[in-house]
Parts: sequence; structure tokens; C-alpha cells
Amino acid sequence: MTTQPHFFIEDSLLYAEEFFAGLGKITRFSGRTVTADDIKDADYLLTRSTTKVNEALLYKCTKLKFVGTATAGYNHIDADYLAERNIEWAPAAGCNADAVADYVISSGLNLANKYGFALKDKKIAIVGVGQIGKRLTKRFAALGCEVVQFDPVRAELESAFTSASFADVLACDFITCHVPYVKSGKHTTHHMFDKQTLLKLKPETILINACRGEVINNADLVEVLTAGHDLRVVLDVFENEPEIEMALLPLLEFGTPHIAGHSLEGKARGTEILYQILCQRLELPVEIKLQDLLPAMAVDHMVLTEKYQLSQRQFRALMNLVYDIRNDDVDFRLGLAKSPDSFDSLRRNYSIRRELTSLKIYCDDTLYPTFTNLGFNTSLIKGE
Repeated sequence: MTTQPHFFIEDSLLYAEEFFAGLGKITRFSGRTVTADDIKDADYLLTRSTTKVNEALLYKCTKLKFVGTATAGYNHIDADYLAERNIEWAPAAGCNADAVADYVISSGLNLANKYGFALKDKKIAIVGVGQIGKRLTKRFAALGCEVVQFDPVRAELESAFTSASFADVLACDFITCHVPYVKSGKHTTHHMFDKQTLLKLKPETILINACRGEVINNADLVEVLTAGHDLRVVLDVFENEPEIEMALLPLLEFGTPHIAGHSLEGKARGTEILYQILCQRLELPVEIKLQDLLPAMAVDHMVLTEKYQLSQRQFRALMNLVYDIRNDDVDFRLGLAKSPDSFDSLRRNYSIRRELTSLKIYCDDTLYPTFTNLGFNTSLIKGE
């Protein structure tokens, strides 16, 4: 009789029972308190970023075959140690990319409404053109924006991709950052935006950081903004989290506690991607789909009038129906006002939101490409 594989799964992985119950035995654990003894019987270890996967945790795992993290990032994984042990591992690449793209587009549309400009008139710089950057390129293009792509690493790896220069980035009206944190070397991202580069930005430039806090020198940003340089800054990430620079808060357009990727779909999609990877590894059919597990939206579809051209404010209204960054900004400020050291708890207790993919838009063939490229779940009006 074949022994069932034993899956040890961090307690924050959504829908783990639904995806993995048919594959073997499941034991849940807390990523914040887990010990080597807790998981020593694991055949498969599935985590999020709370679990630090290293020798100290795994040295008693004699049967471990695979480690998966239901996150796009993997700084919590000691890849060198896993390689020494010949243990396969994988992240859930792109699992929260749509959520982060929603965050950036919501920021852009709400700032456009606040300051009375047309987003399509802005030149957009996307710094880092991976899973998130590719989606944002498509979304901003759907809104009629000119897009500049900056990713010298990708340009070196892909002959078909051409990166703009960093000088081109600094000349744009709207800059959004989606790079990994690289502390040194040819393509360092540490303090890409310091006092020198921040002062080169045009007045009223929008600067968004939804990747790693160290990409922007926070002390320099406070100095530049306090001195009166007119930048419109949105930060989801900060240096030295959770001990953030509180002087930044009143200077920001929007601030949030590192939750740009924290949608229900984004978190659950991480579990689904690991399920798909393991089905392939175990040579099993993929029988469960995330879309069949997600709860219904309060408003789950909209039918748009045929042959009608939507205004920017109407796009914004549809965006905000699903996700409105202003609500998260208010909650962040109120939370820190009550307790200045609550950054981590605000992130941990964040009310998971939904993605644009959860709202079905029925429209004619004129609007169909725009809403599809913006990330909505789009269908043609019956008869089209």
C-alpha cells in the first residue's frame, strides 16, 4: 500500500484544503512560530513569506522533496541551501501581478480626478517590466497613454526587448516602480531614487513605489518634499519596515502598508499555482480551478450601453467599484495615528480586497479590447 504524501502548509495559504486534500495528508502550521520539529515529517512544504525557509528550519526534514511559496517574491527562501540538499523549490510567479496593477491604475485615475488632468496625456515610465510591468504596459496603453519601459536586465536577456534609458524615465510625468531589490552590482536598485534623481523630476511628477522600500531613499524623499519640490508620491513600501519614516506620511498622496498585492485572487492564485506545479510534478490531472472556489461579488457584472464612449471619470468609477486606493490610504493613516508602531499589524490584518478580474463587463466590440486590456473579465453583449 502506497503511503500518502504529507503536505505541511502554512496557515495563511487560502483554499489549501480544497486544492490539496485529494493529493495527500495536510498539516497546517503557523509561519511565525514553526519549528524544525513541527515539520520534520514533511514530504512537501508550502509557505508564504512569513516562513523563513532555511537550514535551521529544514535540517530535520529527511523526506522533503519540494518547497513551494505561494508568493511571487522569494527572499525568505534559502535557495543555496535547498540546492545543497537537492530539494526542488518554486515560487508562484505572477500570482499577485493583477492586484498590483490594479493598485497603480487606481492611484493614477484617482490622482487624475483630484488634480483635474487627463491620464492619457501623461507619459508613463514603468521601471521593471516583469509580470507586473507587462500588465501595466498593456493597461496604460488601453487608457491611451504613451509608455516608456525601463528594464536593462530584461534587455540583456531578451534581444527583442529594448530598454529606455534612466534619463528617459526621469523625464516622464508618471513613474511606477516594479523591480526586485538588488543591493549592489551593475544593475543595483538600491536607492535608484535618491536626492540627486528626485530633484531631476519635473514638478507634479507622480512617483509610485509598490515593489521594495529601498528603491527610494526615504530620508532624501522627506528632505526633497519638505523643501517644496512638487512631487505626487504614492508609497506601498517603505525602508526599514515596519519601523517606517513617519515624517513621510503627511507628504504622500496615498500611503498603504505593503498591501498592493493583497487581493483575494492574488493570495488564492498563489495556492492554485503551487497546486498546478505539484500536479505536473506528480503526473496528476489538474482538476480544480480557482474560479470555481471564489465567492461571488456583491456587484458581479455591469452591462454597458452599446456604442457609448466612456469618459475617464466613468472608467474611474468602474475601477473604484472594485478597488479604491483612497479607502486603504484612510485606514493606513488612521491606524498609524492610533498606534505609530502598527505597520505590521495593519498589513497582517488587512481586509483582503478583490481584483478587476472579478467584475464581468458586458460591452460592445468597440469597448471590448479596452476593458480586456485593463484587466476586467470581459464579454461581448449578446448578439455582438
